Amino acid sequence: MMKRGTLLLSLLLLIGLLAACGQSSSTGNAAASGSPSEQAESSSTESPSAESPSASPAASEAETRTISTVKGDVVVPAHPKKVAGMLYVFADHLLALGIEPHAMVTYNDLGFPAYMADQMKDTIEIGSGEAPNYEALLEAAPDLILASNTLSEANYDQLSKIAPTILFDNENEGDWERFHETAAVFGLEAEAERIQAEYDKKVADAHDKLAAEAPNETVAFMRVQDKQLQLIQPNDNFIIFGALGLTPASVEAVDFKDSWNVPISAEVLPELNPDRMFIILRPGDVNKVALDTIMSTSIWSNLNAVKNNRVYIGDANLWFAGYGPIGLSKIIDEITNAFALNS
Repeated sequence: MMKRGTLLLSLLLLIGLLAACGQSSSTGNAAASGSPSEQAESSSTESPSAESPSASPAASEAETRTISTVKGDVVVPAHPKKVAGMLYVFADHLLALGIEPHAMVTYNDLGFPAYMADQMKDTIEIGSGEAPNYEALLEAAPDLILASNTLSEANYDQLSKIAPTILFDNENEGDWERFHETAAVFGLEAEAERIQAEYDKKVADAHDKLAAEAPNETVAFMRVQDKQLQLIQPNDNFIIFGALGLTPASVEAVDFKDSWNVPISAEVLPELNPDRMFIILRPGDVNKVALDTIMSTSIWSNLNAVKNNRVYIGDANLWFAGYGPIGLSKIIDEITNAFALNS
């Protein structure tokens, strides 16, 4: 009886021991593995799966764009943050598209054109378009460079080592064609179309307004550069004669020699004798002195435009550098304002 009781007690103890071990093992596994959500969180934190968005080929491709250029296909950031321009008109293009340039060449070493300088307070100057400061460009560390074939082709390899470089070969294209090509680099073609449509309406409205207010007035378009007074060829189709359709003063006495401009002496002015004059002054004291000298003569004081206070002096940094949407629009404003003030 004793042996049988002892055997039964041993069996009961063994069963209890096995049950306790099983419960302990189950509890330990649950603590180690955690809940399903905890497992997922742990997995994503420690080692992203091969299928996560950050590692997928589709996501990587979305971070860049391929642009076809005269130098072949160039891979650029899809959303560049630090854009550098090697031609000052790119500043106008970028600002019109809502992008502040990160680094930009200046206009003839004279700083950024005044008409947009207030929007470029954080833009880094990197020399002039004709003589860029490549050390300053390298230090600026752009992630995209916009450049012109005419000025930058010889230095393309140097530029492309600093950042992906788009070399535009479009100097013979119109202002708006060049703007649309810049917009395409950023995928902003629709925005560029909207901007041009707004400009076209502005030009049409100004054209009709000036045609109604000053239908018979003649205009002479000139500039002062290299200490010379130069007459602009009306047939060159600048905004003042092309888009706005203003009537040029007779230039039969002037031989342009197949050029868009020609130096003239003060003695030629009475033959032009326009109702209005738009004179664009290039920077520099020598040009200011040259204009002051002409304006001090009796020939000048006897011109119709002078006697009627219808002479407009414009800034060359705008009129001969502002070939982007912002500059072109501002030129329209200045012309219409000149007519309104001196009507």
